[in-house]
This record gives sequence, C-alpha cells and structure tokens, in this order.
Amino acid sequence: MSAPKSLNLAARLVADMYDAINRPDLSGMIRTGQAEDFPEIKAATALLEQDAAQRHRYEAALSQYADPGFWDDMTPGGALALHDGGEMARNVLAGRPAFNHRD
Repeated sequence: MSAPKSLNLAARLVADMYDAINRPDLSGMIRTGQAEDFPEIKAATALLEQDAAQRHRYEAALSQYADPGFWDDMTPGGALALHDGGEMARNVLAGRPAFNHRD
C-alpha cells in the first residue's frame, strides 16, 4: 500500500471512529483534510504501512511456493523446495524478506 493510500485509509478510519464517539466536529475536520497532523492519523498510517509491508513479504513467499517450478524434480540440482526447507517461510515469519531462490 502506498503512503498516500495508507494516509487516506487512516484518515477515514479515524474519522469513522470520531463519528462513532459522537465527535462530528473532529471527523469533519479530518474528512475535509484539515487534520493530517492528528496523532491518531499518524499512528494509524504507520500501522497500515507496517501491515502492508508484512502482507507484501507473505505474498512474495507464497507466490514462490505456488510456482510449479519450485517443486519441479527435473530442475538441475533437484527441486528448489528441497533446498529451501522452509527458509522463505521462516524469513517472512521473522519479518525479513523471503529469499528468492531464482536470484
């Protein structure tokens, strides 16, 4: 998720929260773009960006695991899956990028 998308989503979430607690004055400020410096919006934006980065790492590893070539026994040296042994999954779960075996 790009930074502007994260900011827009964060602003909508925080504005909805203010509506839910009956603070239309604050939600109105946010919806009209007058409150991007609210700490709630900054915190929500940071969390959304962290979540997007994590999701990107998961999707990168899953796309490699889903590639039929990853499991191909006819690959010289054997299937990449045998050499991986779960390394990509461990990297992603530890917050690191997946190791790309085709690099």
